[in-house]
Amino acid sequence: MAAILLVDDEVDLLKALAMILRARKHDVTAVSDGHEAERLIRSTAYDLIVSDIRMMPVDGLQLLSTVQETHQETPVILITAYATLDVALEAIQSGAFDFVTKPFQTDHFLTTVQHALDYPRIVSGNIQLEPPDPVPRPFSPLIVKSAGMQSICQRLEQLALTDEAVLILGERGVGKRRVAQMLHAFSRRKDRPFVSVDCLAGTGASLKSRLGGSDSSAKKDSALDTAAGGTMLLEYIEELPAEHQPQILGLIKAREFIDSGEVLARQTDVRILATSRKLPTIQSGDDRNRVEWIQTLTAISLRVPPLRERSADLLSLISQKVYQRSNATVSKPWKLTARAYDILERYLWPGNVDELERTLTLAMASARNRLIDVSDLSQPIVETVSQMKSLSQQHLQRDELRGNSFRDYIRCKQKELSPVIRSEHGAHR
Repeated sequence: MAAILLVDDEVDLLKALAMILRARKHDVTAVSDGHEAERLIRSTAYDLIVSDIRMMPVDGLQLLSTVQETHQETPVILITAYATLDVALEAIQSGAFDFVTKPFQTDHFLTTVQHALDYPRIVSGNIQLEPPDPVPRPFSPLIVKSAGMQSICQRLEQLALTDEAVLILGERGVGKRRVAQMLHAFSRRKDRPFVSVDCLAGTGASLKSRLGGSDSSAKKDSALDTAAGGTMLLEYIEELPAEHQPQILGLIKAREFIDSGEVLARQTDVRILATSRKLPTIQSGDDRNRVEWIQTLTAISLRVPPLRERSADLLSLISQKVYQRSNATVSKPWKLTARAYDILERYLWPGNVDELERTLTLAMASARNRLIDVSDLSQPIVETVSQMKSLSQQHLQRDELRGNSFRDYIRCKQKELSPVIRSEHGAHR
């Protein structure tokens, strides 16, 4: 829980933002008068200050100046409906942590708040990575500080109460299988088997045998039989050959595995989950069975955001992955320099959490005294970030700032420009 001062002369918005922050268990002081806000800033230490810019007689930039005089380490987020690049740059150059333009989405606002709350820890020199909490957290081991992951977890709780098939979407490396495991863990089937079948593995015949068995003797070893009463996960289902789609439809719709018109596994009590890197699309000329296949798969879908969209989770993810691979018998904590974190935070992570894990494993191997610095990071990552940083600053567009935070706008611009960098210098793998 953080102590947050919220300042806005638009009373309705002030109340709405206060309610949103209090719902996240923050201790919020909400004021609509700039003079009162100045008095509170001088007399009280806050973890974060969020203020509108355009207020009379004391505006947000004046409040920012007061913070710089009295509590310079306190991050400030400035908000305004008057989205101009000049005002944004003035706010950032004056020491604001971030600048957000109205109107904005709640999830976006909460992510910006989480970034700001992490900021003092990041700029204080070397960042001490937090070891795992011995008390299990809700949704552990998922990291759910970002608004996107909080939304995922809310839907997980809802979907866990049903037996409906769910298609889990996301780029390679985002953790789709882990989300499926959490969906199983919150369901009534949690004490029954969780069985995963890779639709990319083996031939069509071996996949058919693995799923439902090709005869009565094979059936007892099938994944469907093993998963009875529990959950079956079909990974990379978008790669499933067309000839096997009717069989999978039988599993999803009636929990029966059908081959040549014969039911090989009757009324098996199993929940079907599936993962896909992309949402299947209907191409011109598709037949009715193909359309039915896609519609059945997409009836309930859950998108896992890529790592570049959940930067509020990054510091906690780094801590988690480092300590998972650390020598538990060594009591000395791991640390990360602020410069190294800046590189990791700006990188777009095309390989997502899996790439972060590999990067940290290599960095830990070269780090001295359990301190990870820029020199321990992959050189292609460091070079890519350096190139994107300079390019993104050159392509700022005034109108594109609407609805974005300044920091997220820069990240979006870096993503937009990354294909240019890859074509010039080669993609990092």
